[in-house]
Amino acid sequence: MNADAPAKSEEEVDDQNEITAEEAPKGFKAKLLAKKKLIIFVVLGLVVLGGGGAGLYFSGLIKPNGAHEVEVVLPDPPVFQEIQRITVDMKPSPDHVRPFIRLSMQAELQGESAKLAFIANEAKIMDAIQSHLRDTTVEELEGEQGTERLRKDLTTIINRAITPEVAIGVLYKDILIR
Repeated sequence: MNADAPAKSEEEVDDQNEITAEEAPKGFKAKLLAKKKLIIFVVLGLVVLGGGGAGLYFSGLIKPNGAHEVEVVLPDPPVFQEIQRITVDMKPSPDHVRPFIRLSMQAELQGESAKLAFIANEAKIMDAIQSHLRDTTVEELEGEQGTERLRKDLTTIINRAITPEVAIGVLYKDILIR
């Protein structure tokens, strides 16, 4: 700087450094205008996309992942089917030389369609139950645990025969083991 020149205040220096848009070179004006247009287009695009997305969401075309509609089908009420009385010789053991079992029971089935499947497969079910009882010893049926295990085994035999229908369980009417 020139030593003879009076010192200028900071405001005067800032005022001299400011260039108005009219005094700016033409290239600078073009760049400034291009930046303004770019900002306007970006903001406008975001507004359009956001509004369109909100419109699709509220119209129901876009569903969030949170809630799903599920159709619940309740099972048919249980029905009962009489099983004919079964008398079978059981597997002999040292304590019981010639044991036999006589059973009277009902099958509890899940609906009329299961009952129809049971009736259609009754011969197969009876054969499977008798085969199972012939391989059972008296000792295996003793006590509450033995009869409960037999109940589960008989239910499994029925379920295998009537698949895809369902047997809920077997209800004893009479059990005689000799």
